[in-house]
Amino acid sequence: MFKTLARRFAATNVSVRAFSASSAQAYQSRLSQFYHNTLRDDMMVLQYVPPKVRAEREAADAARMEEAKKSAQESSAPNPLRKHKPKMPRAREPQCTPHSMPFIKNITVHIRCREALQNKNHLLSALMALQIITGRRAQMVRAKSDAAPWKLRKGMPISAKVLLDGDDMYEFLDKLIEVVLPRMKEYHGLTMSSGDGNGSITLGFDDSVIGLFPEMEMVYDMVPLITGFSVSIATTAVRNPAGRLLLSGLGLPFVHARKPKTDELAL
Repeated sequence: MFKTLARRFAATNVSVRAFSASSAQAYQSRLSQFYHNTLRDDMMVLQYVPPKVRAEREAADAARMEEAKKSAQESSAPNPLRKHKPKMPRAREPQCTPHSMPFIKNITVHIRCREALQNKNHLLSALMALQIITGRRAQMVRAKSDAAPWKLRKGMPISAKVLLDGDDMYEFLDKLIEVVLPRMKEYHGLTMSSGDGNGSITLGFDDSVIGLFPEMEMVYDMVPLITGFSVSIATTAVRNPAGRLLLSGLGLPFVHARKPKTDELAL
């Protein structure tokens, strides 16, 4: 009976050396399943724009661009500071289809170590911390130019980073949203003006936050130098509202700026 079961098991499984066949993915993170099964369809409904309204918006944008060109040509003298910075036209928003919905491309976790300018061995702490919280080996980042005020020379190691994609990216984001952010003191969320203009968002944290990761708690005393870190989330969104909608659906908190309350009873 054991030989029969072994024969069936060998027949159903694909061999590792079979280059013509690809084994199915056996694991998918929770956030990845939530995006493909629920969030993508909800975003398509929320971002739907009727064709008539879409045509009116495109016509208004084209008229605005023409007016800006005419005003720039009619101006007396061009600004020499902006001569090398031509204004690029904004990307056109794609139509709402299941395949055009924005998604997360990658996540970059970066640690900049000032102490590495005096002693490059301090950068080992940043490399250790990144490998602990992300599960991937960190890369060393070297200076691309000289900076005399900071005694920085080209080629000196100054920081470390990790580029996450696939399920590791979703696992790290899930851990950051569900475990780290709720444990932070006096953290209310990101502002509604967050974004770089192309749908990507960067979060900065101080040195007290890196110890809130579950993997870091057990080995916190073994890391010699604790520093802050930044998390850059790159999405395929064309503009900031679509990127904020995607990250808000995944659980990242956003808050509106509220005006301070005035005491009406005060005389």
